[in-house]
Amino acid sequence: MAKKRRRLTDEEANLLGFELKKHSKDRVTATYSLDSNQWLQITKVKHKGIIESVVKNSSITKPNDYKEEKFFLSAYCKETKTILGIEDFCKKYNQPFENVSSYKFLPYHYKEPSYNIVFKEQLNEDEFNIEDIRIILNSEIKQSYTYKRKKSKRNIEGVIKWSDLHFGAHIRNLIKTPDYDSDVLLDGLLESVEDVNQLGFSKAHVHINGDLIESFTGLSHINSWMSLDKNKIGSNSIMLCCELLEKALVKIDNLGSIKIVAGNHDRLTSNNKEDVKGGAAELIAWGLKLKGFEVEFNSMVITHKVNGINHINLHGHLGISKRSSSDIILNYGIQGVYNLICEGHLHSIIETLSAKQRDNFKIVSDDSIDHRRMYLQSFFTGNYYSESLGYTTNAGYSIFWDNGKGKPKHLNATR
Repeated sequence: MAKKRRRLTDEEANLLGFELKKHSKDRVTATYSLDSNQWLQITKVKHKGIIESVVKNSSITKPNDYKEEKFFLSAYCKETKTILGIEDFCKKYNQPFENVSSYKFLPYHYKEPSYNIVFKEQLNEDEFNIEDIRIILNSEIKQSYTYKRKKSKRNIEGVIKWSDLHFGAHIRNLIKTPDYDSDVLLDGLLESVEDVNQLGFSKAHVHINGDLIESFTGLSHINSWMSLDKNKIGSNSIMLCCELLEKALVKIDNLGSIKIVAGNHDRLTSNNKEDVKGGAAELIAWGLKLKGFEVEFNSMVITHKVNGINHINLHGHLGISKRSSSDIILNYGIQGVYNLICEGHLHSIIETLSAKQRDNFKIVSDDSIDHRRMYLQSFFTGNYYSESLGYTTNAGYSIFWDNGKGKPKHLNATR
């Protein structure tokens, strides 16, 4: 089995049973040769540890949470017989001074003076390398879907559209907003599958318009951890979302292709400036491919022509959605056929509007003889933040097909 050289901490090397190697003072890792199974083991442990740390720190860490540590670091410099300032103290013990959030000088707490320091939460982007997570998925997800054709009622293809699934959200006991979790989501998906099967298409495609998960890190937004199922973050959110989607997809008669665009919640990082391509949605798409489904993913927009209708799928959070319908069709559509632009992100869009703007909001924002632009209903019905702004919504989904004249017929279902 081929081996690769990887840097490991002493703890990771101990886990694999390696004899510890010496490393320089300015490094906390040394280089070892690992086979793929050993690297998979480290990746799983490392990834789980990061996510658990994020959730733990997000829920209990406070700016002035100065917890006494068991070890002692002296701030007294014997050479100069002076007390080190906080910057010199950090340099002495190889701590990142630039990441200090707050600190407290302890002149008499120990036999010698010291500091208690709270550091800013830091996530190493390398720890969330998408290729490392692929290793985990590849070891956990096996092909399970085999296409089966069923005699259809009509010789026409249809499209079922799902948007804003927010898998992993856990909403309870709000006044107007219904409870929401993965079981509620699965019930809604299965209900939509029953409807599309009743229509008896020769092929039924699935479009998912972003926000497949609620949060990968648990820190997508301030206090987002309060509305999360803690067992459905990190790599678990990817694998469990794939499993849930599979339960619905396998029940679709004559399933065609699955088209997925990323949403603003589908990032692998807490900061939306670090992952702008929706890495979590990409991994879910990849996981569904491993299961045997025909899947296409794009972080921004997907165009898909089905019979006489050309579908242009966006999530709605990127700058592309601020452009006019004619510009979007010119750049991503097909000239000479009916173009249907569909966007998700509905609950978030309304959250940013004033009360008067919300009253005037229209699901169909642009309608013409050769195109239509509309917002899709969300499976996710909201959280404390949206309800505090006075906005609540019903869950729903949409099904489209060609009426035989190159124009869309539309079933808009509210749950």
